[in-house]
Amino acid sequence: MEFLLAVSHRIDRLNRHIGRLVQWLVLFSVLLSALTATLRYTLDWGSNAMIEGQWFMFGLIFLLYAPLTLQERGHVRVDILYNRLPVRAQVLVEILGGLLFLLPVCLLIAIDAWGYFLIAFHQNESSVNPGGLPWWPMKLAIPVGFGLLALQGVSEVIKGLAALIGHRPLSKPTTGGH
Repeated sequence: MEFLLAVSHRIDRLNRHIGRLVQWLVLFSVLLSALTATLRYTLDWGSNAMIEGQWFMFGLIFLLYAPLTLQERGHVRVDILYNRLPVRAQVLVEILGGLLFLLPVCLLIAIDAWGYFLIAFHQNESSVNPGGLPWWPMKLAIPVGFGLLALQGVSEVIKGLAALIGHRPLSKPTTGGH
């Protein structure tokens, strides 16, 4: 179990690092949006690349920050019955939810999106708008984002199993990694 907890710790650290880097995209997206609007209204000049850059950053923020959000238990949940369960049952629900729903869906999306990325890459798919950006890099972000989310799901399952068998304190699942 110590080996698995070490793997979990590395996954958590990777996603925490990526999430902290992705936070900067929020600032860059806001600055690019402000610059785009300023240039449009002051100089009557626009750029499709700048607009598409905003869209791409917005997508990257959601795709690449989702694993850290899962780690910090920030995803929206419907807790009508869950909160009434004993702590051990809550941990079991987290494990089963990860294994039966999160991991299969993430892996299916990542595998399917990989095919779309390969097609876009081989065709050098780009925007149809004049001066637009290539689209294949954004299509790569989809399987990468869902792959990282699946890895974080594995980490959460490991931590839950460790708690159930006594290798970690059994406590109500709350925010904050280890």
